[in-house]
Amino acid sequence: MVAMAYALLVALLLAYAISLVVRRSDQQWTWLDGWMVCAFELAASVLCISRGLRNRSSRPVALSLGSALLMWSIGDVLLTAESIGRSTAPSVSVADVFYLLFYPLAYVACVLLFQRGTYRINKPNWLDGIVAGGGASALCAAFAFHSINHFTGGSTLSTTVNLAYPIGDFLLLLFVFGGSAVLSSNSTRQWFLMASGLIVIVVGDTFNVFQASGQVSRFGSDINSFAWPLAILLMSASVWAPRRFTNLLRPQHLQGFIITALATVAALGVLVSGTLNEVSHVAIGLAVGTLVVIGIRLTISARRLRMITEERHRQANTDELTGLGNRRQLAQVLDIFFDEQRADERRTREMAFLFVDLNSFKEVNDSFGHPAGDELLRQLGPRLAASLEGEGLAVRMGGDEFAVVLMDADATAAAKVAHQIVDEITKPFILHKITATVGASIGIALMPHDAKSAIDLMWCADVAMYRAKLGNTAFVFYDQQLDGEEDQVTLSESLRDAVNSGDLTLHYQPQLDMRNGQITAVEALIRWPHPTLGLIPPMKFLPLAEKAGLMWTLTTWVLNEALGQCAIWHRRGQCIAVSVNVAITELLQVGFLELVEELLTRYDVPADYLVIEITETTIISDFVRSQEVIRDLRRLGVLVSIDDFGAGFTSLAYLRSLDVGELKLDRTFISSLATQENSRDFEIVRATINLGHEMGLRVVAEGIEDVTTLEILNDLGCDIAQGYYISRPTSADKISFQSHEAPARVDTLAGRH
Repeated sequence: MVAMAYALLVALLLAYAISLVVRRSDQQWTWLDGWMVCAFELAASVLCISRGLRNRSSRPVALSLGSALLMWSIGDVLLTAESIGRSTAPSVSVADVFYLLFYPLAYVACVLLFQRGTYRINKPNWLDGIVAGGGASALCAAFAFHSINHFTGGSTLSTTVNLAYPIGDFLLLLFVFGGSAVLSSNSTRQWFLMASGLIVIVVGDTFNVFQASGQVSRFGSDINSFAWPLAILLMSASVWAPRRFTNLLRPQHLQGFIITALATVAALGVLVSGTLNEVSHVAIGLAVGTLVVIGIRLTISARRLRMITEERHRQANTDELTGLGNRRQLAQVLDIFFDEQRADERRTREMAFLFVDLNSFKEVNDSFGHPAGDELLRQLGPRLAASLEGEGLAVRMGGDEFAVVLMDADATAAAKVAHQIVDEITKPFILHKITATVGASIGIALMPHDAKSAIDLMWCADVAMYRAKLGNTAFVFYDQQLDGEEDQVTLSESLRDAVNSGDLTLHYQPQLDMRNGQITAVEALIRWPHPTLGLIPPMKFLPLAEKAGLMWTLTTWVLNEALGQCAIWHRRGQCIAVSVNVAITELLQVGFLELVEELLTRYDVPADYLVIEITETTIISDFVRSQEVIRDLRRLGVLVSIDDFGAGFTSLAYLRSLDVGELKLDRTFISSLATQENSRDFEIVRATINLGHEMGLRVVAEGIEDVTTLEILNDLGCDIAQGYYISRPTSADKISFQSHEAPARVDTLAGRH
């Protein structure tokens, strides 16, 4: 219905335009030029107001604009009525009251419509609008003001009223060009139609001034007659134009400066013209004001350009999530450092490079979602920076990997900072309504001891970090003998030969059953007796085995040796269970269950005398598959133990669905029991022991190094104890299955249960 109404109005307006062209210049039809035009304008005004009555979101704009159009339409009705029987219309009439009411109402509508598209416009763009509007107004004033001055000669009232129209038009022009400059990249159909209507009004009023001042022409007369009906139709249709949503996926373009540049040229042209010809003071004033605003705009632009340059530089070298430096900043620092070293080889400067990798960060993302992981990284950034105490540079390499550069730092300084970093990272993180804990593995490389270039330095630290992670150690230094690329190849081949020839050995650490004071189990720990390097612990050669693809072979060898030794003890009448650590990759390897079953059968060892130890954090990497394998091992009769229990934070969430039989408390909680009996660690140990017993699980505590800790754990009801106080790991032929204490001491322990 609305579309049909506007279509009819467009047809009528075209017919009216044709009538103006075909009739003689002296032909004036009051019924058409007066009453029909008035009816046309009233209809368009009513359509605009009806939009406000029907649509709440468009109501403020539509009602204010419709009221403005209605005021002008009523003015035309009154002027037509007053002109009946007169040869000329009166210079001042009641109609002028309604005409002048149009301007404030139109300004209100423009402001309301303008605000819809300027919610993201900054202050300098507003100045662009003032420049554009000022330049256009100056140009218009330069050409039209002489006619205005001539036309306004007469009484004070007549002069005041007739000056109000050009001033109102100048303000409209200022608003149109200024708004179009500001909204050049955010324009809408509504603003386009509104601005077009306002421009038509200014054009029509300008020709009206020329007509009234005696500069009569057929073209000017026709434009004067046609302009207002067209302008009212355009502005009325603007409130009905559909509003487009911003395409958020389209690249944002820079603000256009074409309108602003043209306005600047216009202002300069007016000033130049003023030096050659007589130009009105109003035009000169507008031109000067426009150029002053341009100067202010240029000053603000220069300041903003400097700020943007600094901000872009900061963003280019800063990780947005943590606030630390990024890879680009790290590369710049290292490049400058090594360039200076090459430029002056006589002076050698020290540097420590720490490669930091978070432990259990993946479990945070998997358990609580990536927003929780992002929040943890946000909190980690300030902690990592604080741990440096203002010395050094901390950067985020990507993901959960970080790097720290310490200038003029030796191994002692690097170790101190590494301790501080670990202390900060291991503090609990409050992630909204949950608490999470992560750890860190740090590899340290030193310049010039370990590397001569940035790439080599980072590689050395990365290799050392990998060894620290596999060895469950907070930090380690790069060791050329173990980590060196050439030595690693040689060492890997030596390890392969040692595995194939059986030149490895197992040490066994006894486990004390605190219910009867007897050694009932041992943990098998692999060692490599190297012919030149001596006894190499697992944390140093397991990374090599991992890289060389020897882990499955090692696991097979350990299970074979451990169960073979277990069978020997059983034949001697010593019913000792044996625990074997198995990596999650080997646990999930195809054929692992068959291997365990085949070895148990070969050595005739009951399945419940084998304990498979896996860490809780590794289970989460493939929980569903781990759950199935653990269940199958349980059906076989093999006990599965969760090693380092408590080091992660997902244990309680997953423990209930795992068919495990033993919890092995992480040694970090045990080490402080003797000195901080009422600490949080004490409460965690007590709660975990109670939890394990409630779930029917056996609880093992490792890392016991003094009698006080042993007594505390005994009082708390711990089932199995392991640590240096009971026995260090030793070879099978040296292990003692007698109580580690005098009989009275053991009796006391046994009697407490």
